[in-house]
Amino acid sequence: MITIEELKNELLGKSFPKRVEISQEQAVVDVDTFLKIQFIEVEAWKKDLEKCPAYLRLIKFREAVK
Repeated sequence: MITIEELKNELLGKSFPKRVEISQEQAVVDVDTFLKIQFIEVEAWKKDLEKCPAYLRLIKFREAVK
C-alpha cells in the first residue's frame, strides 16, 4: 500500500493534462483543486486508509497519469 507521503511526492508540483479520466464515470478537469481537496480529505480521515474515498480517488488518479 502506498502512503500519503509517497502520493504527495509523486503527484504534487507536477504538470498534468487539462483533463484526466480516472474511471469511466469520473474525469478531473481542475487537477490542482482536485489534488488539494483529496489530500485535505485523506489527512482528515481517521479510519482505515484503504477505505477512504479520497485515497481511492488519488490512487485512481495516479494510475491514470502513469
